[in-house]
Amino acid sequence: MIWVLNIKKQCEKQKVAFFFKQWGTRGSDSIKRNKKENGALINDKLYREYPKIYYEHSK
Repeated sequence: MIWVLNIKKQCEKQKVAFFFKQWGTRGSDSIKRNKKENGALINDKLYREYPKIYYEHSK
C-alpha cells in the first residue's frame, strides 16, 4: 500500500487530481482474491478526484 500513498503524495504536491480506481488481485492487505472484493479503499477512504476543467469562452 505504500506505493499508492507515495503516488497520492506526489499528486498533492503537484496539485494534480488523484483518482484510485481499485486494487488489483492483491489488496491493500496483500491477500490474493478477486479484485472487486478488494475494492478501492485506501485507509477506509475513497479517492475519486477529478481535474478541474476550465472553459475559455470564445466570442
